[in-house]
Amino acid sequence: MYYSEQPRYYRARIDMYRDMLTKIESKEFNAALLRNGVMPAGYKEQDIANVYLKQKDYSNEPLTFTELCTFNTWFALFPEKVCGEQVITTSREFPITIKGDKTFIVNTIQHGTGDKQLIFDLPGDWYIDYFEPNEDFAVDYRCGTYKIQIFSHGVDYNFQIQNGDFLLENNNYRYIQDANSHALEFMRANPGSVSAIATLEIEALALEYELKLRTL
Repeated sequence: MYYSEQPRYYRARIDMYRDMLTKIESKEFNAALLRNGVMPAGYKEQDIANVYLKQKDYSNEPLTFTELCTFNTWFALFPEKVCGEQVITTSREFPITIKGDKTFIVNTIQHGTGDKQLIFDLPGDWYIDYFEPNEDFAVDYRCGTYKIQIFSHGVDYNFQIQNGDFLLENNNYRYIQDANSHALEFMRANPGSVSAIATLEIEALALEYELKLRTL
């Protein structure tokens, strides 16, 4: 199920790439990138596409097969299905390459088929609490009182970190890889939760210090 604005956005995106290609020499390296549906460095695809979106009343009907195959639209819709990291090369014939080892590829496929596998191994005591691998992608990770939530939000992925009832972070990422990288960084910095026994020991120590201070 597409979000309501997605077909309109991706039709505007297609027009954007077609228009940009008419304004650049075909032999330029950036032309090769544009033909592959990749924006050159220094340009923000979403910002420019949104300008086109406002200039025309695009249809919101489901995208056709041709549209999905034009300018890398399908992978722009589902970047989490790319089995690796997209890297810009120096080759005009092959300007884009995908870097990813066997583990990355297997985990990405398993992730797409709902086998509760994501593109990275969870460190410490972190575990997957909820997972929805379909087009309305959503995943919740938990570790003690910490919760990381990532879910598709229009053309972006919403990223949240909570500690109990407190919201620590709330960001949007264009690519699932960036959201996952942030999640992994936080998990590695907070690999485990404080056990109940450790909490009681800390509280007892604090009480002991308080009692000593009262006797001074």
